[in-house]
Amino acid sequence: MKKTLLVTLVLALIAVFQPAWAATTIELVPSSRVILKITSDMTIDQIIQRIYPKDRDLWPQIKEKLIETNPNSFVQYSDRLIPGTRLKLVDIKRILEQEELLPKIRVGYVARMEGQVIARDPNGRVQQLQINSQIFEGDRIETEVGARIQILMDDGAEVFLKEDSVLKISEYVITDGYGKESSSILDLLRGGLRKITGSIGASALANYQLQTGLATIGIRGTDYVLKLCRQDDCTQTVSRNDPDAKLHAAVLEGAITLTTDDDVQILMAMGEYGTATPEILVIEEGIPVPVGFLNAQETQQFNATVLQQQPEKEASNAWMWIVGILLLAAGL
Repeated sequence: MKKTLLVTLVLALIAVFQPAWAATTIELVPSSRVILKITSDMTIDQIIQRIYPKDRDLWPQIKEKLIETNPNSFVQYSDRLIPGTRLKLVDIKRILEQEELLPKIRVGYVARMEGQVIARDPNGRVQQLQINSQIFEGDRIETEVGARIQILMDDGAEVFLKEDSVLKISEYVITDGYGKESSSILDLLRGGLRKITGSIGASALANYQLQTGLATIGIRGTDYVLKLCRQDDCTQTVSRNDPDAKLHAAVLEGAITLTTDDDVQILMAMGEYGTATPEILVIEEGIPVPVGFLNAQETQQFNATVLQQQPEKEASNAWMWIVGILLLAAGL
């Protein structure tokens, strides 16, 4: 009896004082699994209970994450599903605390900054950034209202994160020659940025993506500006899952592609301005960029590129008229 009691006490002490490395952190991340079409008889609670039966203690967090990940699949401000929409599921990622002891992979450093900016690592640890602070793969960079930061990446790329914005360095891998194993995958979660690409973006083999939730940007060497606004009001920044989020994009040099999850794609060249919503991608011709989208320096450079492109467009239109007249004459 005494021996049994002693064993019970030892086990209890082990459970209470177990080393930190044995603890587990739970992270819910978007999954590749999708329910293609919600029917009228489905509820979010039934779906969670069916797909995650062994994770009863996580059901409230899973529900919250599903609503956050699928803003267009729920009636606004509720947990009621909209029939006919699809539902992107989430995966449960369990991270052992010993992963904190693994060496971090540096991807760049802070070149300039104003105001309060923090970096949040994958394990939730927060660092107040300052000039020359190192940036690591997996870091989530967050700027407060009135703050901004310039990050110089190790491949020569530059990231200018605007105020009230959040950017995650999801993957950054540099290999010799910037071949197909090299990758730069960034996630704009809130607000806006300007990106001048480096050697990874210039490589035809490397994997380059800047994900915004509304469209994924792909390029081959360029300078562009993005911002998630409340529709066309760019004085208000929003998160990518906000129901009113609209992506605004302007190309200052080079070209970019905007691609949706459904593989709809448009190409934007230097001097062009475009927008993306969950329903449509479009190049906005003859429409001025909204107030609050570009800062003074970006506005000056963008206007200069528009003026630079104008003679080329006029010459192209003139040639189209000439060819049309010649074809008409030949027909007569």
